[in-house]
Order: sequence, then structure tokens, then C-alpha cells
Amino acid sequence: MKKFYLLLLICVVFLSQESFAQINRQISGTVTDEANGEALAGASIVISDNSSQKGTITNAEGRFQLFIPQETSRLTISMIGYETQEVLLGNQNVLNIQLREGAYLEEVVVTALGLERNSRNIGYAVQQIDGREVSQVKSNNFIDNLGGRVAGLTVNQGSTGPGSTSKVTIRGESSFTNNNPLFVVDGIPVNNNTVVNITSDAAEGFQEVDFGNGGMDINPDDIESVSVLKGPSAAALYGTRASNGVILIKTKTGAEKEGIGVSFSTSMMAETPFQLPQFQNLYGQGNGGQFEYKDGLGAGINDNITYSYGPKLDAGLLIPQYDSPVNLPDGSVVRGGDVAIHGGLPITPTPFVSQPDNLKNFYNTGYSAINHLSISSNARNSMFRLSLTDLNNKSVIPGVDLKRKTLSGSFTFNPTEKLSVSSSLHYMNSGSQNRPATKYGSENINYALVAWLGRQTDLEPMKNYWQPGLENVQHYSYNYTYFDNPYFTLLENRNSFGRDRLFGHALARYEITPELSIQARTGMDYQNEDREFRRAYSSNRYKTGAFATQDILFRELNSDVLINYLRPVNDVMVDLSVGANRMDQFANMEQSQTLSLAQPGVFSLNNAASPLQYFQNVGRKRINSVYGLAKLSFRDYLFIDITGRNDWSSALATPTSAANSSFFYPSVSGALVMSNLFKLPPNVSFLKLRASYAEVGNDTNPFQTVGFFESRTPVNGLPTFSDQASIANANLLPERISSREFGADIRAFNDRLKLDFTYFNSLSKNQIISLPISSSTGYKEQNINGGEVRNTGFEAVVNYSIARQKDFGWNIGVNFSTYKSILESLPIPGQTITLAYNRIYDNVNQTVWYQVKEGGRLGDMYGTGYLKNDEGEFIIGSDGRYIVDNSLIKLGNYNPDFMMGFINHLNYKNWSLSFVADWRQGGEIVSRTQALAGVAGQLIETADRPEAGIIAEGVVNTGTVENPVYTENTRAISAESYYRLYYDRNHEENNTLDASYLKLREVQLGFQFPEKWVGRKIAGAGISLIGRNLFAISKIKHFDPEQVAFQGQNVLSGVEDMAYPTTRSLGIKLNINF
Repeated sequence: MKKFYLLLLICVVFLSQESFAQINRQISGTVTDEANGEALAGASIVISDNSSQKGTITNAEGRFQLFIPQETSRLTISMIGYETQEVLLGNQNVLNIQLREGAYLEEVVVTALGLERNSRNIGYAVQQIDGREVSQVKSNNFIDNLGGRVAGLTVNQGSTGPGSTSKVTIRGESSFTNNNPLFVVDGIPVNNNTVVNITSDAAEGFQEVDFGNGGMDINPDDIESVSVLKGPSAAALYGTRASNGVILIKTKTGAEKEGIGVSFSTSMMAETPFQLPQFQNLYGQGNGGQFEYKDGLGAGINDNITYSYGPKLDAGLLIPQYDSPVNLPDGSVVRGGDVAIHGGLPITPTPFVSQPDNLKNFYNTGYSAINHLSISSNARNSMFRLSLTDLNNKSVIPGVDLKRKTLSGSFTFNPTEKLSVSSSLHYMNSGSQNRPATKYGSENINYALVAWLGRQTDLEPMKNYWQPGLENVQHYSYNYTYFDNPYFTLLENRNSFGRDRLFGHALARYEITPELSIQARTGMDYQNEDREFRRAYSSNRYKTGAFATQDILFRELNSDVLINYLRPVNDVMVDLSVGANRMDQFANMEQSQTLSLAQPGVFSLNNAASPLQYFQNVGRKRINSVYGLAKLSFRDYLFIDITGRNDWSSALATPTSAANSSFFYPSVSGALVMSNLFKLPPNVSFLKLRASYAEVGNDTNPFQTVGFFESRTPVNGLPTFSDQASIANANLLPERISSREFGADIRAFNDRLKLDFTYFNSLSKNQIISLPISSSTGYKEQNINGGEVRNTGFEAVVNYSIARQKDFGWNIGVNFSTYKSILESLPIPGQTITLAYNRIYDNVNQTVWYQVKEGGRLGDMYGTGYLKNDEGEFIIGSDGRYIVDNSLIKLGNYNPDFMMGFINHLNYKNWSLSFVADWRQGGEIVSRTQALAGVAGQLIETADRPEAGIIAEGVVNTGTVENPVYTENTRAISAESYYRLYYDRNHEENNTLDASYLKLREVQLGFQFPEKWVGRKIAGAGISLIGRNLFAISKIKHFDPEQVAFQGQNVLSGVEDMAYPTTRSLGIKLNINF
């Protein structure tokens, strides 16, 4: 800290030196706003007819004093956002100058610590979105509304219906462990984590369920602006958690005009599946062209087989099926699948016909209704706002929903000219009666509907999913070997949750003098969530049912104090801030479960027929911080920011030492406004060059430096505890990221054209790596420091106003970004590090590995495939089949080569049209849907089944291993053998696809009612047609390439793991203001 303050003092002294040129005239005066008479602090007064550019700036009261040579005749007065004015002095020694607002006012953006600053004097990349943009076509997850709007911001929508997790990153990934940006609302950090239920990789047990991430609770109707702080220079003041950037949200505080304001909006959107797999409808269930249903367990002909290599469909065949009738001795009729009732009696054959729309008809038309009401006031010395929002979503997935109510309030009061207080509070109550399971397995309905559904299967009879007389005991399905009736899964085997969340802040600011102020702020984020997992009798994984509860508590408290000093020193405006922060975080997750129920249909731990199992994870963390910020501006053309922060993190401390818990990181940024320094071509109104350097730290999760024991299932009434899987490392250091950023901002053609360019280059050191260790230690792994990752990229933001007339306006915007994260070194040269994995059950040969090697990129994926020669041709065996290569090969990288966002705003009189499109080029994704449905003969690509068989494309080695001679393969194999080998789920190579796409994310066509239609009592009213995900271009046929997958607590890109369809939404919105 001493070094930081010494550096700050040197900068101030250096920049405040006066010229000792001869002076003999004193000029003084004030600079005010022409429209309202308010004093303008920081206005620049410069001698016009002197190359020395000698001058000064106004103080907080708009006053200035300047000594000038006697011969000076003119002064130039300028300020950002105002028209520059030149004054002839004559005999005047006292000037009262009024500045007029410029034709274009540069935007004010919210930056670190909630400070509002003019974008012209910032030396790093910040991109801000108006709150109206993220609320015009609302998604159920607020994060989805950011997609395509910000250069360098990547959003991947969740795929388990409303309330699923959306993954967000800024400028790609640079850390082995955590790449999530920090979310800050009104200056207070809020949690955006995803907490998945406790599961295993085995073929039994509860499957993983996505309950959404914390950011989905943020209500877009309450947002005034969203600022994305992209690099470490922008985010350094937020500390260790801001190493991956910050998404800074400012909420609404009161009416825009004096008086009381009331606003109401309602929207209703219909939802349909965006993209479904394309199936063949020529062949039905079975193998070798044969199928006959008897009990779904193998007693019939291939009736336990889930492949679609059976008889031809629509060929006039009559075959016993699961929904064919069975005549009971008493004269009643049941279905073929009611096996527990008919006990194997003959099933009457019925037509074996295709069901081309069985999957499409399974999904409902969903809806999303959002109602919002707010009342606000703006009085002379106070403002308040109170709002209520109700979201009700019924998913396209039967039985899946999301309900959320949000109550928000904010209050600002200025009891005196020097004292101001403000507060905000946001309460959310949300829940769902069912969240669908993810990943591969019988609890994911896509396991039955997409991977293994016979193409002759009519799903309509499955809606009556209990066998007659055996309700709550035995369900009805077409296959009892591997999976369950999908309606039974969704409506009986439910994963429900209820969540209460409260976050907000209180702030007081006191102006001690016009130059000196102090503010204190405290805030919290509190979350309490209850989950239930019900498994009914006869479930594939739980024949006698199961039940689990999960309780999650999260609490974070932040308190800070900030002292600010603002004063002009000759030609320099000095703005100094020092502050301190304390963060306390507590998290607790408890899961209790029984894997068997005594009585069917009674879901309670008291109904357990097997010993209760208990799991608990607890985390506590504290970070104490001090920080400082110096903002220096010189004559309205040079702006320098210097920051420093020191954190003390409990996660890096041990009981005997806190040496590693302290880490300091500085930053410096500069902006040079060339247009205020030199005369530029007439068409260029503004040019700024900027550069920055910053260092940030990144700590780790609690209990990595000290061991701990977790509570586990009691044995004979006695408590038990389990040690963690990772051995503690008392010498763990924080990760360090150093970043350099260079950019230019240009405004031209009367500010119609805005160009922002940014190049960034960051180096992450001391990566925290989890390495496997010998099982003889009693642990699986240990975290160590090591590894360097270089992240480089380029961003461009282009905005152009095609028309700016009174009745016609047209603005277009384009965001472009590209980045790469290269691993430059590891602790052991040649080492390979596994960061994560995604697998089907616990089979290693069904796994996508996320690995990094020196020279490789973060995001590289590895798996297995088939043998190839040096030219990349498949080598075919003498039997005509591909030859399996079980060695790991690189499948690709899930990061795109580049991303572009297109934003359009068009208005004509009372009409408006806007849209947002998102283009991602490059990157790969591994598809479980293609692998499994391809193997099963479901996909449309498997419809071609010539009797002569299929010749695999490749070459045959007619020489020796040492001296191979390759000739074209000419041997055919059966179509069934070919497809089962080509799409083999054990080998991911042929199921790795190009993830490029162009997507129309949102559209709004609006009409604002004229005043004569609604009367003067209504301040404004409008109606809009709105839509989301209306259109996409992609090489992928069977699913939306914008997907995330789960493995434990990891949210993973690059794998489509039996995903549910995303949705296309179209509806109407009405808003009215009083």
C-alpha cells in the first residue's frame, strides 16, 4: 500500500507543476449550464492564441481563476457534452460563461464501485445497455437478454425448459477453475452460481437436475442500465471475484419527471419447440427386420430391444404392440403394455404404421405471461419506486413450469444539501412443480423419446400411465427393460423447488465540504431454497420408489466505506477515493434421501423402507479489502486512472499463517482525447486513444488450504463424517492475471458513426490445478499452483445512425469479437491436465475430456474415434468395418472463431421495429442425441438401408503395418452394422459437429398510441408484437447448437447431452404509463 500511495503522490505533483512564464493579467469567472444555470465543474479554460495551451479548469462551484500573458485576446471554454465556446476578452477580467449542450451527448456509464462517469474520459473498455433494451422482449432468464448485445460476451441458453441455467463468460476463459463474471446490483455483489443435486456417475441413483443460476432471479423490468466491465482494468476495484469481468446492474430509482408516475405492462407469449430431431419413418422397432411385443422385457420378439431396425412401416403388417388390445376372461379389454394385469395373454395384432409426429405431438404449446406494475415518485428532495412483477410460465415439456413473483422497492432522500441516503430491496419468490432431469439415463425423457423410441410408437396411450387397478404401484409403458413412460417420468417422478431470495443495499453519503465527501454502504444477498425429489413405485431406477430433500442456504454480506476528494490543482482535476470493504459469505447444502419407500405414493422421509442417507456441504469465506482510486484529468484531453486494491482472503489462510491470504493488485489506465488536442478532419468530431494495464488476483473455494470433514449418514444412530476427496495444500497461492488493453473510440459524420476498437492481451499465472495423486494417501487429488494461460483478442463495436429525423429514425449496431486462450506452460513440461469431463454413466470410453496441453487452447475436447492414415482417411478392416482407435484424439474446441451481434432500431412516426441477431462462427459440439439416435436407427440419415449393404468410406491396408499400401474400400456391410458402428456412442469423433449458427434472438414490432387516442391523463401507451428465437441457420439438423451440459457442479460447453429443445416464442405486449 505504501508503494501505491507514493506513486499516487508523485503523479499528482508531476501533473500539477506550473509554468513559470511571465504573467501579468488575472482572469476569473464562472461556467454554468445555459439551460438550467447549474455550475459546471471540470470545464476547461484554455488560451486560444498560444501554442502552449495554458489553461485551467473550474472547481466544484464552477469557478475558475487564470493568470495569462497581457497580450492574450481569446479563451476557449470546453466541456464534454457541451458545445465549445470561444470568448474575446477585450477589457474583461471577470467572465460569466454559459455553455450549451452539444448536439450529441456522450453517454454516462456506470463503472466500478457504482461510480457514474462520462465514457469519454475512461481508459478501458466498458459497454452499456439501456434497461429498456433488456426488457422489451423478456426471457425467463434475464441473462439470455444480453446475448448478441455486447462484444466479447458469450451467452449459452439452458436447455431444460424455463428456469434452466444460462452460461455467461466475458472474453472467453482464462482460468482452470472459475470463469464466471461477477454480478453486481446497485453496488452489491449477487450470487450467480448453479447448485446441482448430489448425484453419481453410475447407472442408478438420482440424475442431475438443473435448477437454474442465480442471475435468473434479476427482474429486467427493474433495470435502468447494464454495464459490462470487460477487462481487469475496468473490474480491478471489485477484487478477487472480478478477475473474469463484471456485469454491473443499476436498478430504477424513481420517476423521470417530478410527480407520481404509474407504469403497467403485460405480455403473453406462446412457446413451441425451436428445433426437434429429424427421424426416419420407414422402419420400426426391432432387430433384423423382426419385432413382436409381449411384455417389453424380452419375452416377445425383440420387444426389449430399443433399436429401429425392425419391420418396414406402413407395409400393411399386423403386429402385436404395447397399445394393442388384450381381451381378459371377464370380457374387459386392457392394453398390451398392461402386463401386470393380463399376465401374458395373447395380444391382438394391430397395424404396424409410422408415427412421424409422435415427438412433435408429445410437446405442448407452452406460454409465458409476465405482468408488471410500478409506482414511482420524484419530489424535490426525494424519490421512491415500488414495483411488483409476476411471471408465470408453462413449459412445452408436460408438467414443467416456472412461477416467480418479484417485489422491488427503492428510496432516495436528501434531507439536507449535504446528506443523501438511498436504499433498494428486491424480494423474489420462485418455484416449480417439476424440473426435468438432465444427462443420459432413464430419468431424462429424451432417453425414451429420442434415443430409443420405436418409430411406430404412438405416445397418446401413455398419457394414461397407470395400469388399471395398480395406481401408484405399477406404471404402463412400451418398454420395461431400460426406461419409463415419459408422462409417468414427468408427472410422477418430480423434481420440485421453492426459493426465497432477498438482496438489496442501504447507502448514506455526506458532503463534508464541496471537495470532500464520505459514503457508507451495506448490502446483502440471502437465498433459501427447498427441493424435493420424488420417485414413484415401478420406476426403472427405483422399483419401490425413492424420496430426497435438499435444503440450500446462501448468505453474503458486504459493507464498505468510501472517501472521495475532488479538487482542481492548476490544470489538473484531481479526484481521489479511498475505501475499505468486508465480505462475509456462508453456504450450506444438505441432502437427505431414502432409496426405497414403505408405502407407494407417500413421499416423506418418514416413509423410508431403507436407511436414510445424509450429505452436507458447508462453506464459509471472508475477504477484507482496502482500495484506492485516483482519477486525474488534464485540460479536458488527458485522463489517467490509477487504482490499487489489497485483499485478505480466508480461503487462502491456514490456522498458523495468513501470509498467502494477502494479495495486492494495481491498475493504471489512460485516455487521450485527440480531438480536444488537435484539429481533426471536419467529419471526425471525436477521437480518443486509450490504454490500460492491470493486475488482479483470484482466490479459491473454502477449505482448500485446510482439511475438513463433512456430515454423512449415521450408522447405528451414531454420527459419521467423511474427509474431503482433495488433500489440503497449505501453500496454495492466489491466481494472478496481468492484462494489457489498447483501444480507440471514434465519432464521425456529425456523431452518426461511432467506432470502438479494443485489443487485449492477458496472462494468467499461478493457475490452481487439481492433480490426481496416489490412492494410498487416502485422497483422490490435490490442488497446486502452476500453469500460464495467455488470452488475446480483438473487439469492435460499430453504431451508425442512418436517419435522425423527427418522424424517422434508423440506428444499426454491430458487435464483433474474437479471442483465444493458449496454455503457455505447465509445472511439468509435456504434462496433460484434465479440467473436467462429461460422460455417459461411468464408462471411460463414453467420455468427453476437457484437457489442456502446452500450446493447446482452453476449450479443447478429447475423445476416441477410429483409426486413420497420415492423410486423414479412415482405415477399414478386412471385414469392411471401421477400426476402433481407443487412444484419445482432439475432437475440437468449443469456443467460436468469432462472434458478431447485429442490433437494429427503426422508428417511423408511431411505429418501431427492432431486432437482435447473433452469429457465432466456428467451434465444435459433441452430440449425444446424434450418437444414440444414430446408433438406434432413428435419425433421418439412417433411412437409407440398401439390401446390398453400405460401403464404409475409407481405405484398406493391403500391405503390412510397417509398409502400408492403401486402396479404396469396396466391401459392404449391412446398413444396421454400418450405422451402429458409425454413430457408436463409445467413440465421439463422428458425433462431433460444427457449432456455427446465425440466430434471430429477438424481434419487436411496436405501435405507440397517439395522445389524441388515449387522452392527456395517460402519459403513453403502446402495443407490440414480440418474438424470441424465431429463426436460425445452422448445419446441425437435430438440435439447437446453443447448449450447455452438466457434470457434477460443472456447467460445460461443447456437449449436447440429450438436451431438451429450446423454444421459439411469439406473442404480444401492452404497456401504459400514467
